[in-house]
Amino acid sequence: MKLCLITGDPFGEKVLGNLVNMSNFCASCALACGYCRTAYPSFVSDIRGFYSLSIKPKDIIDDPVDLIPKDMPRSDLLLAIGLHPDILTILPNMVSATSVQAVIVPIEDRRWCPPNMQKQLEFELNRLNIEHAFPKPFCSLEEQSSPVIDEFIRRYKVGRPKLEIKLKGDMISEAKVLRSAPCGNTWYVAQQIRFHNIVSLNDVISKAHHGYPCTASMDIDPELNDTILHKAGYIIREEVQEAISRAKI
Repeated sequence: MKLCLITGDPFGEKVLGNLVNMSNFCASCALACGYCRTAYPSFVSDIRGFYSLSIKPKDIIDDPVDLIPKDMPRSDLLLAIGLHPDILTILPNMVSATSVQAVIVPIEDRRWCPPNMQKQLEFELNRLNIEHAFPKPFCSLEEQSSPVIDEFIRRYKVGRPKLEIKLKGDMISEAKVLRSAPCGNTWYVAQQIRFHNIVSLNDVISKAHHGYPCTASMDIDPELNDTILHKAGYIIREEVQEAISRAKI
């Protein structure tokens, strides 16, 4: 698969770092590092382009087309992360420039893609017959009968987290990442919950999730009636509990 990333937020660099799996990407465990990420390959050869736009949300853009990189390569899937709203409105132009088959627009902050803009983009992408997903947050992304997006999830093992847990009595003896949040947070959580009792685990999960850290917005999102960061926290907490249930079978 060929990927192209265009980002206006440091979160995009975390997603890239997770996919590339740089040796210094995760330093969360410091001297206690168990080198868990050696099980995850580097997909650097799949990255056809990475473009970081240093444009602030309050900047006024006269002609966003001028800001689209002219050398964006052809790719299968385009990740548009944290872009200025004026640039996001011309997402169909980027699609045409790169001949992509699918687009993912993660929403870690409600200002990245307001609901009305999302509806308009969905309409235009449907008209172009382009697969699309607007996961809020990115770690809520699941397979949706879209061939390219589903292949993205399976190949890179990213999206809604999935763990395999082993128990010794009521203690977690091992936690293996089967699918990680795209930012890599799940790898850290998996290490932090090891050797903890499953009876009192929620605080451990929350501290690990925040400590990585999760960079989703702490502003209330009207659609969620909660913060996007909290939703991300609920997702990893639910998956840990589901993995524990599977381990008990």
